[in-house]
Amino acid sequence: DEGLKALSARVVRAAPDDETANQMRAFVLCGKCVGWEAGPRSAAELKESATHFERAAALCPAPAGKADLAGRAVRCRSRADAV
Repeated sequence: DEGLKALSARVVRAAPDDETANQMRAFVLCGKCVGWEAGPRSAAELKESATHFERAAALCPAPAGKADLAGRAVRCRSRADAV
């Protein structure tokens, strides 16, 4: 989990305007992926996840994709508020 957090931060630094890079960082920070066991997430991590989902939504050319990513951002912000 910590290794993925570090890797996703490096990926976004290398490609800050890449939709996929922002999605990767967002998914890692929200901890809602099936591929690994994610530990608990802080409010700050969830808020950063939401920011990356919003960035990915802005970069996404497909309306349905934009809506999905924006919805994920809203859910992350709601989870952050509940922490």
